[in-house]
Amino acid sequence: MTLQLLNRNRLRSGLAFLWMIPACCLYTTTVHAQDAEKMAKQKAFEEVFGDAVRLDPAMVEKVKNDTPGKRHHVDKDGDGKPEEVWFIDIEPRHTDAKRPILVKVVDENGNLEIGKEPEKYGDLWIADWHADGLVDAVISYRDLDGDRDLDVMEWFTYGKKNWRVQMDGLRALVSTDNGDDNLLDYDMDYVYYQIPCQNHSHFGGNESFTAYYLDPGQNRWIPYFENPFLFYDSDNDGISEEVIRVEGKEELVKSLRWSFNVNPIAGRQRDFDVSISACARGWTQEKDRESDFAMYLPEDRTEHFMIRGIPTGPVLKRSCAREFLQTITWERVLMTWNENNLNIAFNDPKDTIERWEGVINAASADSGYCMPRIGAPDCGPYNKRYELVLQPKGPDEYYYNPADHRIHVKNSDRTRIKVDYDYDTQTDMGYSWVDTDKDGIMDRVDIDTDGDGITDDSYPIDVSEVKPVDWTFNELNGALAPVLETEPEHEYYLVKALFSALESIGKGTVEDSPWDMVENRMRNKNITDGIAHRLINSDQTLMYYLMLVQDRRIAQLKKSGYKNNSFWREFNTARSKGDTRAMTQTVAKYFKTGKPEEDYRTWTGRLRKEEERPHVAWNNQWLPPNWGWESEKAAFRFYLGHFDLFGKRQWIDTLVMPRIAEGKSYHLDQNGWGMDILHVGKTAGCGGLILYVNGVPYPVRNETGKGNPTFTGRLVEETHHKVTLEFIAEGVGPENAPYAVRLRPSIGAGDLYSSVEATVDGGTPGDKIELGIGLVRLPDETFFSDKASGVIGSWGFQDPEIGWIGMGIMFPPARFLRFDDQPEEHRVVLDCTQGKSITYCIQGDWLRGHQFSCCPSAQDWFNTLKYEAGMIKKK
Repeated sequence: MTLQLLNRNRLRSGLAFLWMIPACCLYTTTVHAQDAEKMAKQKAFEEVFGDAVRLDPAMVEKVKNDTPGKRHHVDKDGDGKPEEVWFIDIEPRHTDAKRPILVKVVDENGNLEIGKEPEKYGDLWIADWHADGLVDAVISYRDLDGDRDLDVMEWFTYGKKNWRVQMDGLRALVSTDNGDDNLLDYDMDYVYYQIPCQNHSHFGGNESFTAYYLDPGQNRWIPYFENPFLFYDSDNDGISEEVIRVEGKEELVKSLRWSFNVNPIAGRQRDFDVSISACARGWTQEKDRESDFAMYLPEDRTEHFMIRGIPTGPVLKRSCAREFLQTITWERVLMTWNENNLNIAFNDPKDTIERWEGVINAASADSGYCMPRIGAPDCGPYNKRYELVLQPKGPDEYYYNPADHRIHVKNSDRTRIKVDYDYDTQTDMGYSWVDTDKDGIMDRVDIDTDGDGITDDSYPIDVSEVKPVDWTFNELNGALAPVLETEPEHEYYLVKALFSALESIGKGTVEDSPWDMVENRMRNKNITDGIAHRLINSDQTLMYYLMLVQDRRIAQLKKSGYKNNSFWREFNTARSKGDTRAMTQTVAKYFKTGKPEEDYRTWTGRLRKEEERPHVAWNNQWLPPNWGWESEKAAFRFYLGHFDLFGKRQWIDTLVMPRIAEGKSYHLDQNGWGMDILHVGKTAGCGGLILYVNGVPYPVRNETGKGNPTFTGRLVEETHHKVTLEFIAEGVGPENAPYAVRLRPSIGAGDLYSSVEATVDGGTPGDKIELGIGLVRLPDETFFSDKASGVIGSWGFQDPEIGWIGMGIMFPPARFLRFDDQPEEHRVVLDCTQGKSITYCIQGDWLRGHQFSCCPSAQDWFNTLKYEAGMIKKK
């Protein structure tokens, strides 16, 4: 029995061992494959970057084992100027999966100094995930014109072969700041991840980017895929009115998407309305992306570049792209119009930003009407007007018809809207435009009011006033801006008149879901409150929903049995011409409807009225003697005469003072909203005072909390839109005749700065008093002063935990006396009279808090301060 048991155990052990052999082999093979891929990646980087990416093992170990974030400057030739700086990147934007990330920055423009930060203009940033000594990503930040800001950003990664690229090797994405606004793309782990990075990459203004892969056999970068992506901002207001995406490889073109923001709104970076998506000649439904495309860019319409000394293949010239693309006859064309003004990824709750790429069409697989999606993610099949031209005979033509207040593509084979007004991804209504005489101009609209696929109403469209429109921003905007200015209001009055008319004949009790959506401020279970807020505040959205309501009510009135032929003759004539006011007048004439209880402005004001809530806050309880005050955009702190700054993420409106004691330490960026961004030390910080008495400076602060000066504080005023505090410093200046200095900081809703009203009392009659305002020196800073504008400011770096910051003081230029720079702080000295107040303003900036943090320059910050000073002066 013992022998049998022993043999059985041996058999089990042997079987287990046999199972372990393939498992170990699989593990070993996987590890070897991973190691081989790492080495292939390293070799690929070395072929382009040489010694720069051969990481010194001793240096890797030194940096990895030292304090994370600590900078290690390397002066290879002993000339006192470092060529490199190494560190473990502790920026919170990076993912835990890649940490620790070792970074080596090579100073390629020759201006790195010991103890100073590397720059993102003219330097090469090399990233090593897990600090294993092998390179994983490289970003080159280039300054082409020597103006000390970013012009071109070149991203380098290693890619495996796929359906787009038939070889492993280096890939490059080259982003160019054509408009010189110093805003480009955002990285995490020194690469681009679509969902988390897209909303912090600028993708706007005047910019371009192109994707390349390196073909070692040709020693050439091959442009492919998005080749190129072009953003145009004609009026230089920072908002792109136009974006073009060409897909292809070198001179071969496969597809186009060309989008417009027809009605730009200040402050809305991305708000695209319409696109043309097109397949190039040779496309077939059967082969799709593998089609035998036959469109090639002429040589004179292309340009070539150099990337790290290696030439590129041909890329469509930005300067002539628009002109050239207007002349092309495509294989298939689709216009996509964003009728409900919500251009987001379809049915993806994790991706709800307005698309930066333009308007991306949903694919159509309908028999006889096939059209591929051009790009991703698409905007979905609902609430968009799709106009499909199956076989264009020439370059695209467009027209505006005032009878339906729309711009159309000529010769559309199918034009329709699938309506989903409650966002449950089910069809609720449908619109189809019909070209009855096949002249290329649509002359009838068929409406399915209940989404069952059956036409419930139809009416002719007058085409006598149709006019051609060019595919340019000025032409599109010129045709549609007046419509958006007036038509929503006209539709509202028509809708109210139709409701009254139906009530007058006993047909007014039917539920109207689109109207209920509007009256409920677009809120329902299928969309977030944020999206509902976007929709209700959009005139385009209201115009779309009012159209749905009016057409449902017209169909209801037709079915009601109301038979007055004179009414219908007048009403239908006005409807065919798109004369909404005449339609309303006709309803009023025959049904004796009066004016609605709410006019249009009152109605929209009610729907869009924000809930009353505080937009400012303060706190003095969390850590005495600290006092804090804030708007949703900026926050400040005062303690014993020191002024400190908090940085906030500008795309998040939040008040933190009421709960500042509840979160984690605000000295680290770990609470989501931001952090304390300034080490004040024994200085004024940003805006603390120095009282000069007969030329002798007396800082208005107490470094120990003992003796003079003493400080008291109180709340002066608090509303939902403004808060004012008061601090009184007593015992300032000469002991035998001290002064009292009163400070009243205030902040208003939405303000990025805080005003400070300062008043000096006491002392000895006849004393000469002056008031200095201090700004702490940063270890690495660019300082700026402009006495004519009344501004001093700095842009610099104190701590890797904080990153780059800006500080500024805006003062009345008429009071300026002199600058008085000290070892620890900058000072501006102003004329002061006892008992008469001086008001100045303080402002901070935190690069990490920008929505687009790559890469504003010091000069951009100084321009901001000068602009703010000018606006404050106007106030």
